[in-house]
Amino acid sequence: MVFGITGCSASGKSFIVEYLKERIPSSEVSFIFQDNYYKKREDQSKDKNGNYNFDLPSSFLNSELVEDIISLKNGNKVSRKEYNFNNPNIKQENIVVFPRRIIILEGLFILSDPNIKELIDHKIFIDSKTEIMLDRRIRRDSKMRGYDRIDVEYKFENHVIPSFMKYILPEKNNADFIVENNGNGNRAAELVYGYVSKLISIENNNILGS
Repeated sequence: MVFGITGCSASGKSFIVEYLKERIPSSEVSFIFQDNYYKKREDQSKDKNGNYNFDLPSSFLNSELVEDIISLKNGNKVSRKEYNFNNPNIKQENIVVFPRRIIILEGLFILSDPNIKELIDHKIFIDSKTEIMLDRRIRRDSKMRGYDRIDVEYKFENHVIPSFMKYILPEKNNADFIVENNGNGNRAAELVYGYVSKLISIENNNILGS
């Protein structure tokens, strides 16, 4: 059973996934992140001002992500270099993901790509107000990742929001579960955890009853 968690950049997806990680036994679930399938910087598209745009569906090696999801579903482990936010000072660690009955996939464009979308059984959309996402992105990218604030605001206005409107938001209507996340993330995380836990419980009962 595959859960897909998507939403705009800084909508709170990562926070919610970490919440799930802390509460669902690792023996039951595999976590896989679209961010770890970013193309190299030199292979990314540039905008009209010559700035790299990492907020496009074409920014990712989605065919490799599809292969890894299928491999996990078939009972095989997969390995991948962890995304380092294009920061050469951050060492890329090798991540090994072991196959589990439950897979939780997180990413910006996992519903925009039909080949990924068809592998997802339960689609979760995290929604948030634009001004709140901008504030989160500034705090996250400026303080935690060392990006220049002007650059963060430029990318949000010129890359993040246009891409969200064109590729991500249209998939909201196709989601099975929609969560508003305009606070500190705890309530939204609780709601997602409740939804996921309920479906896992139903799946477990079906297995026991078969």
